[in-house]
Amino acid sequence: MTLVEELKIFVKNIMHWIYSLVAFSFFFFIFGLKEVMIFGTNYFLPLPSENSFSVQVFNQIRQDLLPSGVQLVVTNPMSAFVYQILISILLSFLLNIPFFIYKIIIYLRPALLPHEKKAVLWSLLPSAFLFFAGCVFSYFFLIPTTFKILYPYAVIMGVLPFFSLDEFIYYVFSLMFGVGLMFLLPLFMILLSFTGIIKAEFWRSKWRYALLFFLVLSAIITPDGTGITMAMLFIPLSALYFVGYVFSKRSN
Repeated sequence: MTLVEELKIFVKNIMHWIYSLVAFSFFFFIFGLKEVMIFGTNYFLPLPSENSFSVQVFNQIRQDLLPSGVQLVVTNPMSAFVYQILISILLSFLLNIPFFIYKIIIYLRPALLPHEKKAVLWSLLPSAFLFFAGCVFSYFFLIPTTFKILYPYAVIMGVLPFFSLDEFIYYVFSLMFGVGLMFLLPLFMILLSFTGIIKAEFWRSKWRYALLFFLVLSAIITPDGTGITMAMLFIPLSALYFVGYVFSKRSN
């Protein structure tokens, strides 16, 4: 089978995921929760609105994460519109992560042995849980702490602290997605050991290199200069590595 034929099969397998991604992107961009009265009772229903779900979610993110006294600005007239569309797509992608993983598993199934198929299918729910756990950890702990540590430096230097809209959205969502993927580490370790690609003892023998890698990676992702956010990311990654080793050993 040629590469082009393989790509066609892959695209065919994920086509329903693409449809779902596009549909929910339009939904988040066009619809929003609106209060309506039905037979004398108020209800919040998803209806077409200028205050769409993407706007409502963005306002909540700004309220939760933007440090006090920091101004959020746009640098050109199209920024707000373009990034409202982008937020809709990102929200749709987050919602469709489990479906995407499922479609990838379906694509890989013909190439797997029976016990490998079972292992991969069983990994669907844990992978979704770990990814969202990483996103939640990043949103509620890592990002707010990073902002609170970094922005006082602007006050000390006597400059006006502000955040451009594109940089704010990029930083928040990229860190959420990045940490979400990092939290999948033990699952990858378990699957690689269960399928026999990498022995569990390999993870035990290389733990020092792994911790050094996590330390460097955490320093690059959270460059606050104090080491606080670096430790906040390094500690859970290290814990996840050892969890992955323990379960990898049991899977052999």
